[in-house]
Amino acid sequence: MLKLPLDISSFAQLRRLNYLYVDKTEYAYNLITGGRRFFLARPRRFGKSLFVSMLQEALTGNRDSFKNLWIDSSDFAWKQHGVIVLDLSSMGINDVASFDKGLCYTLQKIAEDYKLAISLDTVKPELALNGLVKALHKKFGAVAVLIDEYDNPILHALKDVELATAIRDATRRFFAAIKALDAEIDFVFITGISSFSKAGVFSGMNNLQTITLDQRYAGICGYTEQEIASNFSNYVQHWAHASQTSSELLRQEIKNWYNGYRFSKSDVAVYNPFSLMHALAAQEFRNFWFLSGTPTFLVDMMRRESRTFDAEKLEVSEDSLGALDVHAAPLVVLLFQAGYLTIVDYDPSNHFYKLDYPNAEVKVAFQKYLLQAITNINVTSLEILAKDFKAALQKRDMAELRDILLQLFSHIPYQLHVKEEKYYHSLLIMLCIASGVEVSSEYSTSDGRIDLILHVPNVIYVAEIKFNKSAAQAIAQIKERGYYKPFLAKNKLIVLLGLSFVREPHHFDIELEHEEL
Repeated sequence: MLKLPLDISSFAQLRRLNYLYVDKTEYAYNLITGGRRFFLARPRRFGKSLFVSMLQEALTGNRDSFKNLWIDSSDFAWKQHGVIVLDLSSMGINDVASFDKGLCYTLQKIAEDYKLAISLDTVKPELALNGLVKALHKKFGAVAVLIDEYDNPILHALKDVELATAIRDATRRFFAAIKALDAEIDFVFITGISSFSKAGVFSGMNNLQTITLDQRYAGICGYTEQEIASNFSNYVQHWAHASQTSSELLRQEIKNWYNGYRFSKSDVAVYNPFSLMHALAAQEFRNFWFLSGTPTFLVDMMRRESRTFDAEKLEVSEDSLGALDVHAAPLVVLLFQAGYLTIVDYDPSNHFYKLDYPNAEVKVAFQKYLLQAITNINVTSLEILAKDFKAALQKRDMAELRDILLQLFSHIPYQLHVKEEKYYHSLLIMLCIASGVEVSSEYSTSDGRIDLILHVPNVIYVAEIKFNKSAAQAIAQIKERGYYKPFLAKNKLIVLLGLSFVREPHHFDIELEHEEL
């Protein structure tokens, strides 16, 4: 089996060292031969940088790097371009001054790498770009500009609107300089997590084709089912043998954990490439992508805005998904563009997309971070409480269960509490998912809807939630309406669980009653 590229984003290095590469060169061919200016948004660690690196090699004319790949047997011309590659996430940009300095330095370094006897402007990146492009065009007759993670500096500055706006405006000026060199620049490809077009970032480059939700490019980053079957079967078989399970069962579990990302109206879904390869290498299921870094701006926004976040009821328009405004960045749109939510359905009658979590990895990990943002408990303490919560359910230890809920929910600042039953309903769902407890919400029966059904080994909990009412009323409602009856044939112990959340000024308490059937 070829080595898995766990820490390589250089296409040339990956090919030279004989690492596994999932062939995406047909997408490169279609872009280079089918247009001139493109923008693609995808979540972090989703293969954007590797794709940019592959474009660089193709545009430089390094055909040797593409042996046995799709593009090598095509009619691609392999025309040599002078290629300018700019990765805005690697320049240490934290304000406009460092934005200008970082770009000027990088452009000068590119000129030196091409052995161009020119001195570029060291203050204004627009002038430095002009000088470099003209020199490269004179030398090669064709120039390409590839910009990776263009929005990284803006996103990191989002909590400071004035700073984010200033960096956005600097980015817009630089893009306008690219547009002004339209006659000399043959190809432009820009990547990022988000599109700030509503705020005018791309107003200086109004000839960009946005392919983010284009069905033709749904699989440009990430891996499709067909690519998994073609490239990773041996790795799955090796893992299955080591864990003494079947390849088919393991493939389904891998799909549940890491598949599900969708970037178009069509139902083409892709796997998270970072998580998939790390899982295959470690031969275990973990939250690899989530643990690789949650952007601080998202945690800050969740803390401010996400008191009762319900992913299953989110519907947004295509315009909403495609752009952000520095002055008004909706949490849902950021979560989609950052990869914490994905498209699960499209309604052509009103042009709305339905969003949800893509897979188990994101759903479980996100609930932990969301609960942490709401309760102000650190992640380590929250994970311990979540583990203890599941253990208390398994042991049917009601005193411990109540104590855990009190520890968790009493940390929520008073001003964040919502005096509604559905608020505590949502918090319990978050806790169950974060704990790995199977939970069904608002389970419908012929006599009504059950608030929560919790499944742990050998026990089914039928739970009813009340706010500022007694737990006895919750138990009575379960019994009167026979909420437990659909589960009598399961041959598992059934526990009726009544929970009452009591919230008054300067006072919070939880009443808990239960009965075992």
